[in-house]
Amino acid sequence: MDLSESIIKHPNIIKSASADYCEFYHQTYRQSILIPWDDAIEIIDIKEVSALNTRLVKKMAKLKPEVILLATGERIEFPDTETLTPLVKGNIGFEVLDNQAAARTFNILMSEDRKVLCLMLISA
Repeated sequence: MDLSESIIKHPNIIKSASADYCEFYHQTYRQSILIPWDDAIEIIDIKEVSALNTRLVKKMAKLKPEVILLATGERIEFPDTETLTPLVKGNIGFEVLDNQAAARTFNILMSEDRKVLCLMLISA
């Protein structure tokens, strides 16, 4: 799915995404990544929702985003609710989407200058 019509020139705007890749204008990733609104993209060493742990959730919460998007691949898969406790305590919004929907939502929120963070799980 091509999302290249975006007029924003931010380096973290997603050009296209699917369950097995995430493409930006400068690079294509074939491993899971953490995409912040204001910093460099970081490779994350998990491929499935069941591997999401409290340590990673706390790390994301420390960045103080308004909302975190969890992109779970081809299908929506919800994480264990206890793992998300740091987000509830930090009053951080949380949304679970498939990778294509997460890419679109991330780009829209970026265009609105929102503090959004996307954990995109890629299972290539």
